[in-house]
Amino acid sequence: MTLMTLITLAFFASCQLEMSRNKKLDGYWRLQQIDTIGTAGVNKIGGMRIFWAFQHKLLEMKDINDRVSKCLLRFEREGDSLLLSQPYLYDREHGDQPITNTDVLKYYGVNSLNEHFRIDNLTSSRMVLSSRRCRLHFVKF
Repeated sequence: MTLMTLITLAFFASCQLEMSRNKKLDGYWRLQQIDTIGTAGVNKIGGMRIFWAFQHKLLEMKDINDRVSKCLLRFEREGDSLLLSQPYLYDREHGDQPITNTDVLKYYGVNSLNEHFRIDNLTSSRMVLSSRRCRLHFVKF
């Protein structure tokens, strides 16, 4: 009996679950507004329903109205820095395809294949991200 207990304890001790350290960032965020930094323009997004969903190390961006393809990206967060990279077009039937130009990403407020954002504000209900070109305002959904 003791040997079996030791084997069971050793098994569970060797297994580690990788937990998300994203805290308030994880979840489903609705893009409400895009501010253009260079021109001080404001786009309130109106009837568009654009969402960013953060989970562990993966970001899914989608338009509920299907005006543009859904995208998947990797992200890394350190302090107030958020780096998006490795963008793919979401296509489960034929395989996700790497994105090689920024056309679809710009729709979501992302202007480069490897985009760096500063986290200006992050609470349990609101988030503001800033890049060199724009500031994105979100509400948690």
